[in-house]
Amino acid sequence: MTIDPRAAGQLVDACAAAIVVLGVGLAATRSIGRAIWLVALQSVLTGVAAIGVGLATGAGHLVMGGLLAVVAKGVVVPFVLGSILRRSPVRQERHPLLGPRASLVAAVAIVFVASAAADGAFLGATVAAGRGLAAAIATVLTGLLIIMTRRKALSLVVGLLVFDNGIALTAFALTYGMPFVVELGVLFDVLIAVVVAWVYARRMLDVLGSTSTDELRSLRG
Repeated sequence: MTIDPRAAGQLVDACAAAIVVLGVGLAATRSIGRAIWLVALQSVLTGVAAIGVGLATGAGHLVMGGLLAVVAKGVVVPFVLGSILRRSPVRQERHPLLGPRASLVAAVAIVFVASAAADGAFLGATVAAGRGLAAAIATVLTGLLIIMTRRKALSLVVGLLVFDNGIALTAFALTYGMPFVVELGVLFDVLIAVVVAWVYARRMLDVLGSTSTDELRSLRG
């Protein structure tokens, strides 16, 4: 099955726009449960973009990588994070370093900066996706914003996933992907990070009764 490169470009542009909107929503929300499902949807859209480019270019490894991303980051990871959240007494990011309004303003500013930085960039790609590069830059920076301003362990994992989606969008939609072995390695690293976070979060809940990283300050010597 193949699709027209122009249609694939439109699909990538639509996915890129939705990914950016979801990133802004992730930066603004205080609900950890909502953030988990927003990043899951963002991961699914990243995988769909990869599948579209793979079908347009005949790159089977992109189709396979996109399908793996949809299953792993769109289904498995949210299930694992949701299981941690159900055990936690805290369901919201109560004291982030940036409040919801400030985070929203920062995320919107990131989108404009990314658009300006990518304006006029020419990648010579067969699948013309004008919004792809700007969306990838914005998503990476939004992920870093979430990581730097949140305190709960699950929120930090969500920020890591947003950052990874930005990297994946660059690799899948703009450069036609990395070698399949490298793609598998990156996906495996993400899954390992989530499993480690799951183990540590459960331990924090058992010992400290919370997944807030502020509680770890008591462990300083």
